[in-house]
Amino acid sequence: MDAGARPGGAGQPREYKLVMLGAGGVGKSAMTMQFISHRFPEDHDPTIEDAYKIRIRIDDEPANLDILDTAGQAEFTAMRDQYMRAGEGFIICYSITDRRSFHEVREFKQLIYRVRRTDDTPVVLVGNKSDLTQLRQVCGSQRGPPFCFSFRMQP
Repeated sequence: MDAGARPGGAGQPREYKLVMLGAGGVGKSAMTMQFISHRFPEDHDPTIEDAYKIRIRIDDEPANLDILDTAGQAEFTAMRDQYMRAGEGFIICYSITDRRSFHEVREFKQLIYRVRRTDDTPVVLVGNKSDLTQLRQVCGSQRGPPFCFSFRMQP
C-alpha cells in the first residue's frame, strides 16, 4: 500500500486506509475485531459501517491503519462508491461455507476497478470460516489461487 499511503507530517506515522468487502455474514466484522482487539465477537450483529483506527508497524516503521468495515447487504450499496474512492487497499472476504459469497468476489473486484479505474489497487482475497470444514462449499486450494491470479489479487 505504500504508493497510496499518505505520509505523516514531520515525524508522524504514515496513514493507510483499508476497506473490508464481502457479502453479508462472511465474517468481515469478526476478522476486523480479531485484528483490532484479539478477540472474536460472540454473536453476529449485521454491520452498516464501522470504522476502526489502530497503530501498527509496517516495515519496522509506525503507521496508522484506518479500517472501514462495510455492510455486505445489498441495501447499503449507495455508500460503496464513496468508500471505494477513499480506500487505498482492500480485503475481499468470502465464506468457505457459502458458495454464493465466493461468486460475489468477482463483483467486488469489478466494482473496485469501476470506481478506481486501475488494476494496481492492492487487494487481498480471504476465505473465511475455515474452522467450519464440515460445512465447506468452496474448495480454496482449487479455486482460490487461480481466481486470485486472474484478478491480480493476493490469496
